[in-house]
Amino acid sequence: MKNYLNNSIKIIGMVAIISLFSCKEENGLAPEYMPDMYRSPSIETYVDYGELRGKQGDDSLRNTLTARKPVEGTIHRGFTPYPYENSIEGYNQAGEFLKSPFDYTEQSVAKGKELYGMFCVHCHGGAGQGDGSLVEREVFPPLPIKFTESLELPEGKMFHTITFGKGLMGSHASQLTQEERWQLIHYIRVGFMKKPLTADMGQTAVSADTNAVVQ
Repeated sequence: MKNYLNNSIKIIGMVAIISLFSCKEENGLAPEYMPDMYRSPSIETYVDYGELRGKQGDDSLRNTLTARKPVEGTIHRGFTPYPYENSIEGYNQAGEFLKSPFDYTEQSVAKGKELYGMFCVHCHGGAGQGDGSLVEREVFPPLPIKFTESLELPEGKMFHTITFGKGLMGSHASQLTQEERWQLIHYIRVGFMKKPLTADMGQTAVSADTNAVVQ
């Protein structure tokens, strides 16, 4: 039995060695089984491979899916276009017409508080008085906006500012989703500006000019 196993191992070893060294192509490389499985082509978005390969007239290379731009006006799933322009006029329109489409709840305020600690506290300060660590270190001058009960700042203007930025404050649209921006506003208005926590504060916002619903 032992000799039988030894002979079997020797035979298997010899077959493996022969397979490795005897089946080679002219260039010295062994043939590949299903090479596309592990040598998939690297395709970059919106790259014209016909142009790169000097085959501008080859539609099979030029008209690939990766080289086609989306239809004009296409938006990705779950995104609602923002109807106000990045201008003084758009800022004022947002203040007049834009309202939070989400209810002011304890959950939204709690999430806003978490986001405030991540994105705002270093400039606006823990109490919203514009005295964050960057201001204390004189990286930025004292902020003119203090979140107090006496501050009359519409939530639409706040959303517009977070979306596009204003003054020394840059845009946070790439860091915060639309819902997160509203949650942040909920916390500032309830926690610092002492607005009441009532469900009717949240309502669908409609632009008088475009009738575009912002969600």
